[in-house]
Amino acid sequence: MERFSSYVASMALAALTVTVHLAITAPAAIAQPPLPEATAVTTVTIEGYDVDFTLPTAARAGCMVCHADQDLTRIRDGRVISYFVDPGQFEASAHGEVQCVGCHLDFAFSAPHEQLGTEWQSTAGSACKNCHEDQALEVGKGAHRAETDAEALADPEAPDRPLCSDCHGSHQIGFLTENPEGRAEMRARGWEVCGRCHEDYWYSYDDYYHGAAYRRGATDAPACWDCHGYHDIRPVDDRESMVNERNLVQTCSPCHPDANEAYVDYARFIHGREEISDEIFLARWADWLRQNLSGLFGR
Repeated sequence: MERFSSYVASMALAALTVTVHLAITAPAAIAQPPLPEATAVTTVTIEGYDVDFTLPTAARAGCMVCHADQDLTRIRDGRVISYFVDPGQFEASAHGEVQCVGCHLDFAFSAPHEQLGTEWQSTAGSACKNCHEDQALEVGKGAHRAETDAEALADPEAPDRPLCSDCHGSHQIGFLTENPEGRAEMRARGWEVCGRCHEDYWYSYDDYYHGAAYRRGATDAPACWDCHGYHDIRPVDDRESMVNERNLVQTCSPCHPDANEAYVDYARFIHGREEISDEIFLARWADWLRQNLSGLFGR
């Protein structure tokens, strides 16, 4: 019994010795910093849903995380609106080197970009002036300049003034300077650029040598802006307008080098062929009627 008790005591002493050794030789635990508190992410409520989102980067790659998805859509006013941006089409455009926030100036990096008190379409569509200053100044002189009159701004019936993007497009704007192919593509978009806002003038542009030829695709027939101008477009009664009677010889001479005052009298047929033809017909009919009635009564 004494031998067993001695054995148990020896084993207990050995275990205590090992424990003390391990405690002395074991490496000290590395101190861990306290876990940071969760970072607050701004949440916006969109159509009943609380949404928060943080872009991985402020560069284009961050935007294309979502906008390269062809299924990125929303339903607004009963219509499905696509927010897909074709990466290949954009990279091949004139602005392929520009970051998204170069035009979408007011976009915070939260989705879906709800900016209270701002109109992102207007901001992006007008951001062109930050790089294209000369063209913006020209637009500011013409009929398409932004309205500043208080009464006009308050008039709900006042027509909207076009933004740069309304005529030039958005993510697929092509090269125009020294690029015949780009200019040809622009010429083919006459309806989208001008006609959809100026329907009466679009459909009356049907004289044989200009409008009808343009519609048939004649490359030497003028597009709207060849006669009316590009950015500094003015009403016909403005003395600075390219189509004011004072300036018609100069406007027509690039295509008609021999143009003079008599020659440009034809200009009234360009948008008024049908109306003038009717007037001529009525005048001839009235003249015929007068002559025959005079003969009938012996006069």
